[in-house]
Amino acid sequence: MRFGYTDKLKKPGRTLLSTALISVIGVTSVEAGQFRDEGLRAPVGYYQIPEASSSGSYDCEIVEPHRGSMNFTSKYQGSDNARNELNKEAYQAYQEASATIRRFEKQVIATANDYQVDGDGPEARACLIDNLNTWAEAGALMPGDINHVGQAVRKWALAAAANAYLRVKSSAPENALDSAKVARIEDWFARVADGVRDYYTDREPRKVNNHDYWAAWAVMASAVATDDYGDWQWSLGKFDQAMGQIASDGYLPKELSREDRALEYHNYAMQPLTLMAVFAEVNQAPVYGQYQETFELLAQNVVDGLEDPSAIERITGHSQKVEGLSTAWGLAWMRPWAETWGPLPGMEGFLAEHAPVKNTRLGGDIEFLYRIEPRWPAQGEPHPPGNVRIQY
Repeated sequence: MRFGYTDKLKKPGRTLLSTALISVIGVTSVEAGQFRDEGLRAPVGYYQIPEASSSGSYDCEIVEPHRGSMNFTSKYQGSDNARNELNKEAYQAYQEASATIRRFEKQVIATANDYQVDGDGPEARACLIDNLNTWAEAGALMPGDINHVGQAVRKWALAAAANAYLRVKSSAPENALDSAKVARIEDWFARVADGVRDYYTDREPRKVNNHDYWAAWAVMASAVATDDYGDWQWSLGKFDQAMGQIASDGYLPKELSREDRALEYHNYAMQPLTLMAVFAEVNQAPVYGQYQETFELLAQNVVDGLEDPSAIERITGHSQKVEGLSTAWGLAWMRPWAETWGPLPGMEGFLAEHAPVKNTRLGGDIEFLYRIEPRWPAQGEPHPPGNVRIQY
């Protein structure tokens, strides 16, 4: 492969990690990812230039912004502390109340795929920017009335939206994006990220779980899209916190407490944790190397559990719900892992069976983004110009 590069000025972050969080987790990863003069960067695949292949008109759907309350009903309403019994009526209510936000997530990622993968041209690119700009103008995802379920929905939406924007921003030709819309979108990302950070900072240790990891991933994606080092540091700090939760046997106690859904939530936790570690690697903050032994043990436990859940069943004392776990979206984290550090035993079989893997909240078409070595050459400058083309 050959790459072209250019420099980019960094933008200072708004705030740093909370004092309480630093005192608990230290600043090892934060120090490893200290301010880069060249700016934050995404994996190489985000910069791939789309081949224009569509000569027809592009059908752009603008998703009307979600307005009002984000006080949503939990699908586990009425469950005990294990939070593992699905309440079908509550789930239906949740699906209906959050439908617009989920449609927005899918639409922005689908449009990024249309532009970058399918080659639908400037029309698809403009459609994505118009969707994001519409939600930014409406101040969406920042209601006064928001509960813990709404907080979860907000961070997932930020993860999808920031990744879609980052893909198009990274691969678009220079000056191709409307500067006023870009400014509005990035300001909105910053404000939504502030809301996510406010809720997931200094949480009681007994509450810290996969939701915190997803919050960190969402804020990290937004940070790279906007060159915000305060948000970047916060996300690395939350990654440190997550690594500190891994027990000596390679399991996450909070996810084990989900009883018959323990394997499901371990796999779910691996999705944001893996992508954060890959993005950190790209930005020369080698958190994988720092936590390699425990992180690999966690990942291997998940892969082994997906093949045979008997070990985690012995630990939890509960048969595991495995239906629907091995899917193209559920296993999407394995592709970035395999391409960055090499596949763990068992991974290649899952990837061969379920490829192409895709996941809206991890960036969309994962095969497209990570089918090539995601790390940059050690001596390479971090930001390619808009017209760079990765050659195979």
